[in-house]
Amino acid sequence: MKYIHSLFFCIAVFACSYASAQCPLGCPSGAIALPTTSSTLAAGSTYCISASQDLSSNTYAIDGTLVIGGGTVTIGSVTLKRTGVIQVKFGARLIITGTLTGDNATPTSTIDNIIVCNGGYLDITGSFWQGEINLAVNDFGIMKVTGAWTANSTNTRVKIGTGSLIELCSSFNINRNGFFLETGTGASYLVVHGGMSQFAVNGWLSSLGNASQLKWTAEGAASWVSHPSAYTCSPCTNYNLAPAGTNASCGSAANVLYNTTLVTGPEITKPEIITDKTAIYPNPVSAYFYLQLPKKHSYTSLSVYNQSGQQVYVTKVKAGTAAVRYNLPVQLPPGLYFVQLTGSETSLTLRLAKD
Repeated sequence: MKYIHSLFFCIAVFACSYASAQCPLGCPSGAIALPTTSSTLAAGSTYCISASQDLSSNTYAIDGTLVIGGGTVTIGSVTLKRTGVIQVKFGARLIITGTLTGDNATPTSTIDNIIVCNGGYLDITGSFWQGEINLAVNDFGIMKVTGAWTANSTNTRVKIGTGSLIELCSSFNINRNGFFLETGTGASYLVVHGGMSQFAVNGWLSSLGNASQLKWTAEGAASWVSHPSAYTCSPCTNYNLAPAGTNASCGSAANVLYNTTLVTGPEITKPEIITDKTAIYPNPVSAYFYLQLPKKHSYTSLSVYNQSGQQVYVTKVKAGTAAVRYNLPVQLPPGLYFVQLTGSETSLTLRLAKD
């Protein structure tokens, strides 16, 4: 069954083209199938897997490029060299159950060694030792780290795109002034459940300094971190700056963005009255889809964007509690799209596949 997951809004949707340009769908031509046993992925070679598989008993040393082209792929501990790249494509989820260890040799890498594409999800259930490697969480991407994240280098950084989320469940220690490099023009999210320290005393969290739009929620007090007060909740218990539905549970923010759509799939083909759920169906779609919204929603506008951030359809949200039919433009090519709902108080973006 094909599925969608919900993501948060892109305030300036043209920024999405930055992410999609780097992450064409599926496995690249000529890619080698990911070995199903513990292996070293050779420099200069590209390996790919595009179907769900549990390889959690395997460990990988990555000198080349590993592409997660689709599905949910689970692997064990990973050592990522300065020439190595992990790329999690649109709709794919990579779960690393062990420790992710970045190359600690200087100088700092000059490339993005980890790329979470727009709509991708990197889930590190162990610890993350960043070393001298760099990361990019592109527009609408999700990254969760359950264990400690240690970034001791003064030169590494993390690109974070519009509408993307980084959720950290344990300690988070950074050592660079302006550690996060915002690549979009809209808001993004950082949710920290554990302790946090900035070793560059009173250094900025974002490279944009006081102009940052990174919405930062830290449950505990964070040491020596500077960030705009309007985008800071630390120590925080209300989660007003986090995605709606976030709470103290590890993974709550990521799960909200990944699983908000409660009714999806080709088995739902006709309108139903479901007043407490958000649903879009059928999915994939051919010429039209039905949208079911909660009874007390505040959405007023519906827009559809392609992966390059181009608006291909816009209309008003139709009133009523029953599911409503929306016809897509007849010339719309097959592919994956963002359906963005906006209102006076909230926004939501759903993913939709078109046959």
